[in-house]
Amino acid sequence: TALARLSSYLRERGFEVITCPEAFTILGSNGFEMSYFGTEGMGMVVQDTVMKLQESLEDGFEKIRRARGKPGVLLCDRGLMDGAAYMSTEEWDELLERKGILNVCALREGRYNAVYHLVTAAQGAEKFYSLENNETRTESPSEARALDAKTRNAWIGHPKLCVFDNS
Repeated sequence: TALARLSSYLRERGFEVITCPEAFTILGSNGFEMSYFGTEGMGMVVQDTVMKLQESLEDGFEKIRRARGKPGVLLCDRGLMDGAAYMSTEEWDELLERKGILNVCALREGRYNAVYHLVTAAQGAEKFYSLENNETRTESPSEARALDAKTRNAWIGHPKLCVFDNS
C-alpha cells in the first residue's frame, strides 16, 4: 500500500517511478519452501542468493530508469541491508567478507538515497497484522516485532533513515 501511494504521489508530480520487488518474495512465490532452512548451511546460501538477486534487480531497474533520461525514482520494497536481520552478526560479516564488502556503508549509504522503514503492523497495529496477505510471511506477531527491530537496526547509520510507526 505504501509503495503504491508513494508511486502515485511521485507520478502526479512528474516523476517516472519504478518499484523494485523484494527478492525473497520472488523466491518464496516460486517454489522456495521455509523447510529448506533445515539443511545445514542453507541460511548462508539463501541470504547470498537473496542479496545477489536483490542487487541485480535494483541495478537493472535503475539502469533502465536512468536510460529514460527523465526525472525518476526507484522505490525498493526491501534493501540489501535487510539481510542482516535474518542472520547472526558473525554470519552477516562472513557473507559480506565473501562478497568482498569491507564496509557496510557501501550497502547502506552507497546505494540508497533515503531509507523509509515502515514498522510492522504487529507493533502498534496488531489487529491489522496477518499472514493472509503475504504468502512468504510466516512470523508470529512477536517474531515479526523482533525481526522488525533487527531490520531497522541494520539501517542505523544511514543519514536519511526515517521510521514510520503505526501511530
